[in-house]
Amino acid sequence: MLLAFDLDKTLVTDDFTLPQAIELAIRAARDRGHLVTVLTGRPLAAARPYLDQLGITGPFSVNHGGQVIGVDGRELRRRRIPARDVDGLLEGHLGATDVEFSCIVDDVLWVRDPDDGRWEWAHTRSRRVDRFRTGMALDADKLVFYSQQRSTELDREVAARHPDMLRYLWGDGFLEVLPAQADKGSALALIAEDRGVPRSDVVAFGDGLNDFTMVTWAGHGVAVGDAHPNLVAAAAEHIAPPEQGGVASWIEANVL
Repeated sequence: MLLAFDLDKTLVTDDFTLPQAIELAIRAARDRGHLVTVLTGRPLAAARPYLDQLGITGPFSVNHGGQVIGVDGRELRRRRIPARDVDGLLEGHLGATDVEFSCIVDDVLWVRDPDDGRWEWAHTRSRRVDRFRTGMALDADKLVFYSQQRSTELDREVAARHPDMLRYLWGDGFLEVLPAQADKGSALALIAEDRGVPRSDVVAFGDGLNDFTMVTWAGHGVAVGDAHPNLVAAAAEHIAPPEQGGVASWIEANVL
């Protein structure tokens, strides 16, 4: 069996802790011979502490399904937004005061204003934050816009200009923009193929709309905690959030 997990709000609590009970259950499943992978929207530097805690060196994916790393550390896939599209999407917001953005390249955040307090959040710790300028020829892993007032408008703007790109509009004003085919579902399919696991033997756990393609591709999909209603409707079952040890309980009941 291949067990595929989202991180935030699936394995990791709202205060960014991976509970010991979940860690031990996942390690026990792996000791029983099951394969374990993580697919997260976080860039690699932000995902690394949890990957290390779980002892996962590969396979896994970061930036949703944009970068997929195999069991031996080789890169199975890398999708990026071309520099010309990066410049085209960001240049109109360089002077804006109601829109902040970041252009994420590896573990560097190229932003409109490096001093903006929004870049002090947990996902940016131990990462370089620098000022973005057009003409830097940056192929981006993803773009992140932030605007409480204009996020929906920004979403429509990106959709009109680049209908093939993936977009995740979150309720807190953040809009993530990714290259085409950088979703978790296709990443999970690639991981399963690489490890020789049939789709019917894959179980995927997630909570957000960015987990939808992963949960619906898997042979068995599990919605976790305060999951998006569309995900709950599509999943085979719905379990408790990480604060209540949902994944640990599921593994104990179904795997161990």
